Amino acid sequence: MASSRVLVVGGGVAGQQAALDVAALGLPVTLAEAGPSIGGVMAQLDKTFPTNDCAMCILSPRMLEISRNPRIEILTMTRLRGMRPGLPRPDAGPP
Repeated sequence: MASSRVLVVGGGVAGQQAALDVAALGLPVTLAEAGPSIGGVMAQLDKTFPTNDCAMCILSPRMLEISRNPRIEILTMTRLRGMRPGLPRPDAGPP
């Protein structure tokens, strides 16, 4: 079987969970985020609904887990320009 790498576009809560789930299956993951850091809109919030939990208290452990996972590569300030068959990596670069 050819080696596979999964591209997850967007470093918000859903993208982070997708990257962790894929990495748990043993596949290498590239997590591409357009902004300067992962976290998405939730990282900008003070509290979450409906529990009023601290947003960063929820995000921080997940972000730490992602940064320490050897199967996950994080690319920030990256926009996907396109995908072509046969390329080993996505055609991605600065915005």
